[in-house]
Amino acid sequence: MSHFLPIFLDTFLDTLAIFPLLLLVYILLEVLEHRWDLSQNAHLLTGPVGPLLGAIAGCVPQCGFSAAAATLFNYKRISGGALVAVFLATSDEALPILLAHPEHFTTVLQLLLCKIGIALFWGYCLWFVTWLRYRRYPVLQPVLLTEECHHEKTEHFSFFHVLQHTAYITIYLFVTMLIINSITAWLGAERIGALLLSHSIWQPVLAAIVGLIPGCGTSILLVSLFLQGSLSFGSVTAGLCSSAGFSYLILLQKRNSRTLLAIICTFFAAAVSGLLLELIL
Repeated sequence: MSHFLPIFLDTFLDTLAIFPLLLLVYILLEVLEHRWDLSQNAHLLTGPVGPLLGAIAGCVPQCGFSAAAATLFNYKRISGGALVAVFLATSDEALPILLAHPEHFTTVLQLLLCKIGIALFWGYCLWFVTWLRYRRYPVLQPVLLTEECHHEKTEHFSFFHVLQHTAYITIYLFVTMLIINSITAWLGAERIGALLLSHSIWQPVLAAIVGLIPGCGTSILLVSLFLQGSLSFGSVTAGLCSSAGFSYLILLQKRNSRTLLAIICTFFAAAVSGLLLELIL
């Protein structure tokens, strides 16, 4: 029980920190449903500027923007290219940890430039492929928040409705993350790190797999292994590119082909980019 309490508190605080941003996103979605003609203007949020904005937003050292992007993607407000760009650029807690070591300042700059370049390249690749596939259907049909909750579309903005939906998502995230964090703590960082100690060419792929583990602790684990010398630069870049905090859990609420494709594309882009960096460096 004494070992479980810190895990419970860490998970609770991490989930509590994401609640305000989720609430803000759902307020935005509710306002858009009542104030904006989504059927006529949805393309403005899914156009060619999306991956660029996604790469910029992902550079902010916290997982809030990736969670917001995942939520907007579920409701078809942003393109898959923009979502993948946000995920690939997200560094979560990695940058503050690296900046705490002044001798790694150059590494921070290199990591940021690499992640921005990776996010822009793969984000626009996916956006272009999607555009080619659906260019005959330029306007998305957004999913309405009221439709998902099985409520009739209300005439006026309902803060209670938004708060209720946000609380449901937050509880879902908390329970799921508590299970994942408990399993991770039981395995131990050393045991997880042991899987990545091999200095083979395939280390970036293994790091990208670890990066898929939901939670803010994944990026901390990856950057700690990098500082210890257990991970190469290419491997830590791959792991941090596929690491997106709570976002995968938010995506998995929909459980459709778009969700699976977004996760696969993020992993593929992270692993291939890490392998290329490994070969170059």
